[in-house]
Formats: sequence, C-alpha cells, structure tokens
Amino acid sequence: MKTQSKTKSTKKLILKLLVGFIIGISFGFGIGKMVKSNTKRTNSIETTLQQNCNCENIASGNSYTGIQFSKNDGISNTKLNFTLMNCDFTSSAEKEAKRLNEILKSEVEDYDSVDFITFHFKSGEKKETIKIKDGTVL
Repeated sequence: MKTQSKTKSTKKLILKLLVGFIIGISFGFGIGKMVKSNTKRTNSIETTLQQNCNCENIASGNSYTGIQFSKNDGISNTKLNFTLMNCDFTSSAEKEAKRLNEILKSEVEDYDSVDFITFHFKSGEKKETIKIKDGTVL
C-alpha cells in the first residue's frame, strides 16, 4: 500500500514539474520576444529622431514596459525617454516635440503602441521637458 502511494505521489510530482517547466519556458520566450520588440522600436525611434533633428546628440534613456502607475502621468504600459542635446530649432520646444511626434507617427512601425514619451531638450543652461501621451503633447 505504501509503495503504490509513494509511486503515485512521485508521478504527480514529476507531472507538476513537467507542466511548470513547460509554462516557464513559454513565459520566458514571450518575455524575450517582447524585450526584443521594444528594443527594436526604441532603436527605430532613436534613428528617426537622429535623421530629423538638428541636434548634437540624441540618447535614449530609461524605457519601461509593463503596467505602471504614476501620480503625475497616470497609468501607462510603455514609457520611453529621450534626451536631445543642443538642438537647433527656431520654434519652441513644444512645437519641435509636436513636429517630431508627427514624423514618428508616420515613420516608425508600432509607434502607436507607445503610451508615453518624454523628450528632454538640453542646451547650455536651458532644460525643457516635453511629455507626449498617446500621441498628444501634454
């Protein structure tokens, strides 16, 4: 009787481990694919900005994927940050951000899946931050 019980519990344990392993591998591949997609989109946005901005340097900052909540910004799924150093534009930073946003909408694949983008315009002592949420400049 003990032997049958021990054999059943061993089989159940092996089955649970196997199911857990399969779920873990599937989850891992999904996360890997998502990270690769986000990296590709961020690189595409950065390249498009470099082609359409007259800036000395454009750098992508922290990017976040997954559900986030912020008191100031609300709920978002994807946040990207870009720093644009010593940009030469004749209008205001807000108008430049609107122009860049329109360009990104038309040229970057999956741009509409980005919930929140922050542009940090830095030049000398002047620093301006423009936020774009769901394609609208805030």
